Amino acid sequence: MTVYWLVWDAAAHWIVDRLDAEGELPHVRRLRSRGVWAAARPPAPNCQTPPSLATLFTGVWPQEHGVTGFRVPSPTGPGASVSGFARSACLRPAVWETAGRAGLRTAAVHAPWIADTVTAGGEPPAWLDGAIEAFSTRLARHGTYEVGAAPLTFAVSHHTLTAAADATGIRVRGAHDETYVEDDWTALTLGDGVGIWLRQARAGGRRLLLHTGAWVPRTVGHDPVLLTELAAAPLFAGEGLGSCYRSGMFGPRLIDGGDGTAEDLFLSSVDRVGRGFEATVARVLAHHRSDLVVMYLPSTDDVGHELLGWCDARSDAHRPDVAPEMWRHIARCYRHADAVLGRVLDRAGPGDTVVLGADHGMAGTAWTLHPDQLLLDAGLAVSDGAGRVDPARSAAYYHPVNNGSVWINGSAGYGGSASPDEIRDLARRVGELFAPVRAPGTGRHLVHEVRPSPDGRVVDLLLDADCLPSASLDRAGRPVSPAVKPGAHITNAGDDRLHAVFAAAGPGLARGEDLGVIDNTWPAELVLEHLTASLPDRTARRV
Repeated sequence: MTVYWLVWDAAAHWIVDRLDAEGELPHVRRLRSRGVWAAARPPAPNCQTPPSLATLFTGVWPQEHGVTGFRVPSPTGPGASVSGFARSACLRPAVWETAGRAGLRTAAVHAPWIADTVTAGGEPPAWLDGAIEAFSTRLARHGTYEVGAAPLTFAVSHHTLTAAADATGIRVRGAHDETYVEDDWTALTLGDGVGIWLRQARAGGRRLLLHTGAWVPRTVGHDPVLLTELAAAPLFAGEGLGSCYRSGMFGPRLIDGGDGTAEDLFLSSVDRVGRGFEATVARVLAHHRSDLVVMYLPSTDDVGHELLGWCDARSDAHRPDVAPEMWRHIARCYRHADAVLGRVLDRAGPGDTVVLGADHGMAGTAWTLHPDQLLLDAGLAVSDGAGRVDPARSAAYYHPVNNGSVWINGSAGYGGSASPDEIRDLARRVGELFAPVRAPGTGRHLVHEVRPSPDGRVVDLLLDADCLPSASLDRAGRPVSPAVKPGAHITNAGDDRLHAVFAAAGPGLARGEDLGVIDNTWPAELVLEHLTASLPDRTARRV
C-alpha cells in the first residue's frame, strides 16, 4: 500500500471547483468521484508558501512549527531573520520523518525540506529511498534579450554565453555545450548537472531570446534505481518568466491593449516548468518502491500571481473585458497539473491512497500597502536615508521579512528602555494607525484586523485578500499603491478565496462526499493514518 501525495502550489479550492464544473479537469473529477473533497483553510496570520507548506506537511499551525514567512524573524537583532525554507526553521517533524521513524520509506519530487534531512556527515536518513530538490539553490534568474545582427554575449550566473542569429534560429554557445534555438524550448547544459532552457520569440517587431533560470538539483537517498532515474530527469526549470511578462519584455499585456502574444510567451514558459515536473514524476511513479510518494508542482502558483486578478470578480483588479481570455490561460495551466494527477491515479492500485492538496489558495490583488510609510508619517519609524526604514532607530517598524507583522522596538523609544505598559501603548497606537486604511477610489477596507501579541511587541496585520503588504517604500510616498502582481496570498483574514484545494481517495474514505471546509492540518493526519493503517503487514512483506 502506498500513499501518493500530490501538491499543487497555490491551487485555490474556488479555482479548481470552477474548472471542475466547466469540465476542464477530468482527473480531479475522477478523484472526487472516488473519494472526498473539501476547501482547506490555510494558516493565519500569514499564508505565504513556507508557513503554509510547513502546516500542510507537519499537520500543525505556525504557532507550533515556527515558520512564519519566506523569512522568519530572528532574535539576534532588529530586522534580523533566517530563511523559512531552512530545515532548522521548522520545529516539528514532517509527515515523512514521522513515517520514517515507524519504518516507512519515502520518495519525493521537489518537496521542500526533504533533501535537507541529510545528516552533517552526508548520509541520507534510512527512510529516504530517493528525493530530488532544486529550489533551495538557484544560481540565476530567468531573462530575455533582444537579438540583432551582431552576436550577443550574456551571463547566466558565472557562465558566459554567446548567441548568434541566422534567418531561422539562434546558435547559443557556452563553455560546455551549445544548441540551436528555434521557436520551442531547448535545453543547454552549463555543467555539473546545471542548465537552462532557451527559446526564440518575436514580439512587437523584435526578435527575442528567452531563457529560464538556473538551479542546482540535489538527488539523495538509498534506492540506486530511483536515484539513477532522478539524476536523468530533464534540466530543472523552477518558475515561468513572470517578471519579463510584467515588465513588458514580451510586448503589451492584454490588459494594456496587447494581442495575446505576451500571454502566450509567458504561458509557454509555465508549460516548460510543468513538462519538466511531469517527466520527473513519471520516473518516480515507474520505479519507486516507497510507502509515501510526495510530489510538488509550482506552476499553478506562477499563473495565479500573473493572471488571476483580472478574472477574479471579487477583486478590485477584475477586468471583465479580458477576463475570459485570462481564464482560458489559467485553465491551460491547471489542465497540465490535472494530467499529472491522472498519471498518479493510473499508477495507484486499489489499496493505495491518493491525496491532492495545496498549501494555500489565491485571490486577486489590486493594492499594495506600504506599512513603513504610515509609520514614518506618524513619527514612529526613522528612515535609513536609502529608501528604507532603520529598524534599530525606529520605535515601530514593518519587519523586512514582509510577513505582515509590525514590530515594536522598545529600545528606540521612551528614553531607550520602554516599560511593558509603554510597549503595549505603542502597539495600541500602531493598531489605531492601520485600522482605518482604505483603498484609493474604491474605499475598500484594506486592514480587516490588527492583532497584537500578548506582550505587544508584535502586531500582526490581517489584510483584505485584495491587498498585499510590501517592506519597500513607495517612490511617491504613498501608503497604498497599485499592486504589481494581480494575484497574491500573504496574510489570511479569513477570505475563502485563500482556501486550498483538497481531495483524497483510498481505503475507508467515502465516495463522492463534499466535506465542506477543513483545516489544512488535516491532510497530514490523513496521510499518516493511511500510512500506518496496515503497518505490521507491510513491514513483514518488505522483509
